[in-house]
Amino acid sequence: MTDPTTVPPVPGSAAWWRQRYGERSRRRPRVGGLTLAAITDAALAIADHDGLDALTMRRLAERLGTRHTSLYRHVASREELLVELVDRVLAEVRLPVDGPDWRTATEAGAREFRRVLRHHPAVAPLFVAGQLLGPHALRAREQGLGLLIRSGWTPESAVHAYLTVMHFVIGAAQLDAGGAARTAAERMAMAALFASLPADTHPVVRAHAELLNAPDSDQEFDFGLQALLDGLDRRREAP
Repeated sequence: MTDPTTVPPVPGSAAWWRQRYGERSRRRPRVGGLTLAAITDAALAIADHDGLDALTMRRLAERLGTRHTSLYRHVASREELLVELVDRVLAEVRLPVDGPDWRTATEAGAREFRRVLRHHPAVAPLFVAGQLLGPHALRAREQGLGLLIRSGWTPESAVHAYLTVMHFVIGAAQLDAGGAARTAAERMAMAALFASLPADTHPVVRAHAELLNAPDSDQEFDFGLQALLDGLDRRREAP
């Protein structure tokens, strides 16, 4: 029987990150040597330009002008590389500053998070592949939760509110990256399809064909975010 203590933790899991943080605290950088920052920067450039399928350890090493075995001092596998890549993307998020209005700051943070995810559509699907526990993810979590608590939210409610907003942004980004963000031509084609449906089986869809396809992804995101914040606002004020 395999000893469970000898099984390496899954990349991206809490156990993996705990081990990772311990390794980072003990590691001494080599002068002029390869760094994790350089690796993830190059990986992001490949993913942005050619997609995740093109991101291999050999392709990454070629871009960095080194042997692929040199990468393994920093990332032991492609799976670990992808985990670090997600946190590299989060480094681009400009966190909102504290203010008297929690809603304004939370909305600004959500829009900034979406901006970054939309700038890297190839990487966006990775945000639902594992837990966000890297240093930049924890930086955002610390700021977002602290902002709400300092604005008067109870810790329990702040946690729920923060996670709900972040998950909404991530979900919207998945739809955009997956092609659900329709172009004007695609919306017109869908409206024509709906309008052609039999009135006896789909009377509501047919009658509102134009309305169903009028909003673009920005309008849908704006409506959803405002509705979400409205609900959180009422829940916070309820006795």
